[in-house]
Amino acid sequence: MRSVRKALREAIRADLPAAHFGLGIVIVASVFVGLLVGPVAGVLVAGAFAALFLVALVVMFIRGLRGLDTGRRAYLFTFGWANWV
Repeated sequence: MRSVRKALREAIRADLPAAHFGLGIVIVASVFVGLLVGPVAGVLVAGAFAALFLVALVVMFIRGLRGLDTGRRAYLFTFGWANWV
């Protein structure tokens, strides 16, 4: 059971380069949607991810994390999905 959990943690782990790539994808997608649909739609895409980041930041703060680690974990949660793109 322990080895299965360890393998699962390694499989879903996100790192900073992947999160930076995810942020880049969100920026490109926001600009692309903004050009195709309209500026409001592009702002909505970017705003949704900004809201997700703020919620993750508040949750990390409530969990008792402080300092830069709070922001790093919220950033990884919000944009770390690019690890699987």
